[in-house]
Amino acid sequence: MNPVILRKGVCDPHIHVFEGKAYLYATHDAPGYENDFHMEDWQIWSSVNLIDWQLESTVHPEDFYCGALNQCWAVDAAYKNGTYYLYFSTGDWGVGVGVSSHPAGPFVDARGEALVDYREYPVGIPKWDPCVFVDDDGSAYLIVGTCKQEKPWDCYLIARLKDDMIHLAEPLRRLEYIGNPWPEDKASIHKYGGKYYLTHSSYYAVADQIYGPYRYAGNSGCNIDHGSFFSYRNQTYFASGGMDNPNRYLRASFLSPCHYRKNGEIVVDQKIMEYGCGQYDSTWKKIEAVCYFEASRECKKEDENGKFLTELWAGDCLHFPDIANIEENAEIQFMAAAKEKCMILIHEDSPDGPILGKCKIGNEKRLWNGQLECGAGKKSLYLEADSEVQIWWFSFPGEKKRHMIEPVFSLAGRGASLAYDPDGSNHQVLRNMELKGAAIEALADGGNGGNGMLSIPYCCTGADTWLNVYVNGEFQGRMDFPVTPSLWLGREPCIRKKEVVLAPGLNRIRICSEEYQTGRLAIDHILAESEPTACGVYAAAGGILEPRGNGCWDGFPQRETDTGAYSGRMVKYLEKPGDEIRIEDVACNTYGEYTLEIHYCRGGKGESAYQLLVNGEVNETLYFKPTGGFSVKAMKMHSLKIQLNRKQNTIQLRKTQRQDTGIFVDAFIIY
Repeated sequence: MNPVILRKGVCDPHIHVFEGKAYLYATHDAPGYENDFHMEDWQIWSSVNLIDWQLESTVHPEDFYCGALNQCWAVDAAYKNGTYYLYFSTGDWGVGVGVSSHPAGPFVDARGEALVDYREYPVGIPKWDPCVFVDDDGSAYLIVGTCKQEKPWDCYLIARLKDDMIHLAEPLRRLEYIGNPWPEDKASIHKYGGKYYLTHSSYYAVADQIYGPYRYAGNSGCNIDHGSFFSYRNQTYFASGGMDNPNRYLRASFLSPCHYRKNGEIVVDQKIMEYGCGQYDSTWKKIEAVCYFEASRECKKEDENGKFLTELWAGDCLHFPDIANIEENAEIQFMAAAKEKCMILIHEDSPDGPILGKCKIGNEKRLWNGQLECGAGKKSLYLEADSEVQIWWFSFPGEKKRHMIEPVFSLAGRGASLAYDPDGSNHQVLRNMELKGAAIEALADGGNGGNGMLSIPYCCTGADTWLNVYVNGEFQGRMDFPVTPSLWLGREPCIRKKEVVLAPGLNRIRICSEEYQTGRLAIDHILAESEPTACGVYAAAGGILEPRGNGCWDGFPQRETDTGAYSGRMVKYLEKPGDEIRIEDVACNTYGEYTLEIHYCRGGKGESAYQLLVNGEVNETLYFKPTGGFSVKAMKMHSLKIQLNRKQNTIQLRKTQRQDTGIFVDAFIIY
């Protein structure tokens, strides 16, 4: 899921793959501080599947020359000749280095003093936020500093390291950067396709040589804090910092696959950035093939229309683990084209695992349909090609519109708590649901409204248990949960269903226990099903934000984790004229008039003005009234009528007139 580690202040991620495992080297925001950052240590986490992260070690400044600090800023790591190196910031004063025989330490102070600090050349210039880049020839480089200094040191600093990795081989020098649109700190360098990429926040610049000159090339739009790039199992990833509530001083880390265009542009998939790596959902309209977790080789390409695809050869496999909500004997379809003809074999659990289905692909790019023979539940699928084929995406078309409510992004009532379960949607379930007051409450897409169905995978021991169901505050009956063999979900969990009546658009679903019960009940998630409709609910956090930049720190819009929001995140700080959210690919079956509802909140006094644009044309100016606060609990609807085209539409909400505190936006609802 994203953030990868919720509500623990694990931020400023630099991720490296050592010994076949991903290690996350992080700053650690201490909780409880609302006016400034308080960071007393660094943390090292690891993961094999990029979902389950284990705290490997906590690194304390007391173990190094600097002594105790509450400003343990960004950290990075490197490996060379059997030794692991940890480079850490002591506030903005300097950078130290520790050594270890293991990626997670324990690390020993390598020098007994700073590697570089403000007393070193250039004297008086702060040096922090280290990035260590090891080039293909084994040469290692240290990058530090900020571009906010006075000339001539209004730049990042770079120096080659000696082979021992704990001394500079040369003095720090300017890192030449042409066209930097936003001078700041948090620099990182990686290499792809023979080019060097200098990144900071979501900005990036490209050079042919390590020392530059780097020329500004673009903005991925998906990072508001520190970030880094790494490759794992033939996939390229972007690790970024971001905001995690309850306030901006408790940050988090996010992961998403990233793709490179032929011209060097970096593209980050916004859906995966919102949902997380290594897991998928069959309810999505489509699963992009290039967002695989693992591949036989790096096989991503850009087609002539700028779309990304995977190109497989005979015997190649793509691995998509943890695809949730696959229906019994589900249909599967591929947007694909073979060089001549191809059969895609769909294996479960491994490249040699049972074949659940096949799909024939011809030499024409179009939708090709196949059928699975399987039970319902979460599946780990390997897609094997028997000859050359290009795959753009695949999906699981169903007879119903489906929306998954995940406990991790829902409001949990008294006593209910998240616990590990490998077969849960996020490898988690919500336990203790038998307790009086235990509940899960969240927003769901009800489509055009009418009769719907709630489905809940669960496990229960001891005694049968029941929960009461409320939709939009109205009691709609009781769900019974008979005893199951184990208090673990299992590969094909028991599922209970309940018919409900849904309103068009957003629906507030609450399922709760209103008395003490003797059983032990855990639920995985809630799947809300309704009649199919082309329109629906679009999460604001899944849109494109403009301008792109370093979020609230520098006055830009940003996404923040907010439990209880429709997607678990909201868009905030749309305050300046020109700030906007853009929702693309709004699909409709027919041209005509539709209702648009904007789910938002606004604190303070007075109205805030925004232009609504539909397919690039100004529809009207909207005035959003105060709702009583900037919080999920204060959310209201702003409703209006709009004209939409058949098939694809784009909706933009753009701040206009004057700067003010603006609105927070949760979702756009169209029906």
